[in-house]
Amino acid sequence: MLHPAKLLKELGIAPLKHLGQNFQVDVHAVENTAAHIPSGAVILEVGPGLGAWTEVFLARGHTMILVEKDRKLAARLTEKFSGNADVQVHEGDILEFDLHSPEFRQVTAAVGNLPFYATSEILLRLVVDCPHITHGLFGIQLEVAERIASGKGSSLPIALGAQGKLFIAGKISRNSFYPVPNVDAAVLGFERNATANRPHLRALLKAAFWGKRKAMASALRKNPFWSEQAETAAWSARLASVPPALQPLLAERADNLTVKDFQRLYDYLESGEDLT
Repeated sequence: MLHPAKLLKELGIAPLKHLGQNFQVDVHAVENTAAHIPSGAVILEVGPGLGAWTEVFLARGHTMILVEKDRKLAARLTEKFSGNADVQVHEGDILEFDLHSPEFRQVTAAVGNLPFYATSEILLRLVVDCPHITHGLFGIQLEVAERIASGKGSSLPIALGAQGKLFIAGKISRNSFYPVPNVDAAVLGFERNATANRPHLRALLKAAFWGKRKAMASALRKNPFWSEQAETAAWSARLASVPPALQPLLAERADNLTVKDFQRLYDYLESGEDLT
C-alpha cells in the first residue's frame, strides 16, 4: 500500500481536521485482529478513507458496505472498487443512515477507524441500536478503549457492555497514522451477547449519571426523566420498595457500579422482582 501522504497528494486531498482524518499507514494491528470477525460476515465499514482496512477484510473474503463522509474519498473508493461485486460504497454520515433498512439489515459485523470526535455516538448507534450487528472491531483512542473495556465509570461503558463483550483486541501506535495524532489508539473488539435485551437501559443510565456525584438512591429518586416516558412510569414507585439485596447498590455512586450492577437494577425496575 502506498503511503497515505503520497496517495492524498496525487488525489489533491488534504486531511480534514473537522472530520478527524488520520489515515492508517501500518495495518498490522488490523490484520492481527481481523479473525475476531466471523467468516462469512457481511461487514459495514465506517469511514474507510483510503481503503486500508477494506483491503484487509476483502482479502479474508468478506462482503463490504462502506460509508464514507468525505465526498472526494467516497468518489475515490467508488472508482477503486468499481466492478467488485463484494463492495458497495455510500457517501454520507453514518449517523444519518437508516441502518435498519433492507440494505443494511444484511450487515452482521461493523469495523472502522472511527473519528475521535464522534466515537461515542457511532459506537452507541452500531452496538446498542443495531442488534443485527453481532461483532465489531473499532479503531479508537487508547484511553477511551480502556475505559470502555473496564465496564464502568460512565454511561458509555455500561450501555455498550450491556450488549456483550468489549475488549482491547490490539494496540496501535500513534506513529501508525498520517498525520500523526497526539494519542495512541487501540482496536476495540465487540461480541454481542445473544440474550442482551434491555431496551430502556439508557433511561436508567440517564437518570443515574445526571447526578453521578450523588449516591444512586438520591440521583434516581430526584431524576426528572422517568415521568416523561410511559415505559418508565412505574420505576419511581418500584424504587421506593427496592429489596434488601439491591439496596447496597443504591448507596454507591453511579460511576462505581458495573454493567452487572446496572443490569440487576434494570431488571428489578422493569419487573418489580430481583431476578438474580
